[in-house]
Amino acid sequence: MATTSGPDPGQDLPDWALGQAMNDLNDNDTAGRDERAQELVRAFEDERHDEDDDPEQGGEG
Repeated sequence: MATTSGPDPGQDLPDWALGQAMNDLNDNDTAGRDERAQELVRAFEDERHDEDDDPEQGGEG
């Protein structure tokens, strides 16, 4: 059972995450780019879920 949210390994990463990951890295490290993109997607999903739970953001609380 997976304990992290985000894309499954082998799943296509969103273009926005790949673009941001390429900007974050200083070389052409494809594996590092993909890993960074997955981190960005997980952070985005975690933040989105946090807002869903925040009553000040219109969430359920």
